[in-house]
Amino acid sequence: MKVYGPDFFKDFHCIGSECRDNCCRMGWDIEIDDATYRYYRSLDCGLCGHISDDGSEHYIRQQDGQCPFLDENGLCSVVLKYGEEHISEICTEHPRFYRWFGDYKEAGTGLCCEESVRLWLSHAGSIGFCEWQTDEAPDDLDFDPVLLKSVLGARAELIGLFQNSALTLSQKLKALLIFGLNTQQFTENDAAEGFDELADIFADTQRVKELIGELGGGTDVKDRLKACGQVIGVFEELDYLKDVFPSALDGIKGRLGEITDSTEAFGRAFPEVEDQLCAVAVYNIFRYLPECVYGEQFLPIAAGCILNVWFLKLWGTALWLDGKYSSDAMADAVREYSKEIEYSDNTAELWECVYTDSRLCADNIRLISEV
Repeated sequence: MKVYGPDFFKDFHCIGSECRDNCCRMGWDIEIDDATYRYYRSLDCGLCGHISDDGSEHYIRQQDGQCPFLDENGLCSVVLKYGEEHISEICTEHPRFYRWFGDYKEAGTGLCCEESVRLWLSHAGSIGFCEWQTDEAPDDLDFDPVLLKSVLGARAELIGLFQNSALTLSQKLKALLIFGLNTQQFTENDAAEGFDELADIFADTQRVKELIGELGGGTDVKDRLKACGQVIGVFEELDYLKDVFPSALDGIKGRLGEITDSTEAFGRAFPEVEDQLCAVAVYNIFRYLPECVYGEQFLPIAAGCILNVWFLKLWGTALWLDGKYSSDAMADAVREYSKEIEYSDNTAELWECVYTDSRLCADNIRLISEV
């Protein structure tokens, strides 16, 4: 099987007890695959006393907000006693993600993890992708190979766009919105052709600039601030696991005007942040655009990506205004955002709101792209 992913995918490894935000201490219920559960039962050593058993799915029950198998040093007692091959598959693979298309597979690492964020942001501006071979058997999922080729071609152009230094971050976000709005014209029968046509258009930087000009901009500051406030309102209605993100959300809402007025100054003070935010966009495009092959609409994916970048820019600006900004603080913001938005039902809810909530209308998405 051919596998495709970021150049640094194989460099990722869990840093375990060195991690400042150990996922074994997240309070998440950890799923146990059937083979691992059967092994634990065969040991008769008490491990299963911490695992829910409802006859179908099995989860490790958290104890005081962490995995009960952690020892006093933050290390996995199961790994230490029985070997890494005997922890659950999700523990071995997290935060890696995969997507299969017959004899083709994609692989990456999610932004909910400290070490993964470090890799994505440290390669900002020059994120490359490569192929390698594995001996896995092809899967039997049904998909349209012609559409897959077209979607991957369009994705390559969008990834290139976000690493194109001839465009500003705002221009890139607007271009992504334009791309998403144009996909709304696709039918099931002409989607592949549509992605091919858009890929050709977006390969031309000058044409992209023309399209951005046609979209409009330079709106009154009050309109942008109003749009930001409305979108913040959508975020306030989501559910969160911990209080870090809601606290940041409250802080941003409380001085939204000051923060939106300061984003340009923040960008001048730390010009590397623009590349880092583009890296977040590259991650989102790489990970989620292929879902269009299985029927997902592209517009909510595009809008979700813009929302992610926009909010992180506001968060970074707030940190700077408070004298708390650093590269580590920005990486922490990316990670906390991913945990609370991406690794929950919140992403699906935001995507749905693109079609159902007027606060996430195309005009508001355009306006926040200018912040």
